[in-house]
Amino acid sequence: MPMARRADHTREELTELAVKAGLELIKKEGFSNFSARKAATRIGYTIGTLYNVFGSYDDFILHINARTLDNWFTAMQSALEKSTKKSKIHTLAQTYIDYSRTHYQQWVALFEHHADKNHPVPDWYKAKMNRFFVMTEKLLLPVVNNNRRKAKRSARILWAGIHGICILSLSGKLDLVEAGSPEVLAFSFIDNYITGIIHRK
Repeated sequence: MPMARRADHTREELTELAVKAGLELIKKEGFSNFSARKAATRIGYTIGTLYNVFGSYDDFILHINARTLDNWFTAMQSALEKSTKKSKIHTLAQTYIDYSRTHYQQWVALFEHHADKNHPVPDWYKAKMNRFFVMTEKLLLPVVNNNRRKAKRSARILWAGIHGICILSLSGKLDLVEAGSPEVLAFSFIDNYITGIIHRK
């Protein structure tokens, strides 16, 4: 594919093209085989042009991962709105598990990318991550007597547990030790944790 001229697309169009190309490459080849140069070639631009748009490799990856976070959050919102489960937190856990399975490579990229220590994660990206916790915190508030500090802490504890279950499941370790399905483990973890909170009131 011939290299396109810088004037062929606006900055916004080029950003969108590059992010989509990045997502497609990660889905097809995995994050370990991803490179900004491959993404640039895929859309017919030079690597230098990509860095002129995003500033750095880390910024490019953050924009790609931000799109995954947006898609994932939309899936979580949709599942919550349609849910008929008594426990909405179970719904979020199920959707978390499902997304890690169906979008495995993009999901892994969220956690495999480690930015330069001198390159702090920007506030706009942190806000995208925080939305997931806020969603869970709202569901937990009635359980913790509207104590926002406890809801915030509990949301992160539940996330850590469910995320760990996903990692073990996707790596085949749950099958190895015959621990059961990730759903069974996640729901049991949630129920026991919330029961513990109620009993500590």
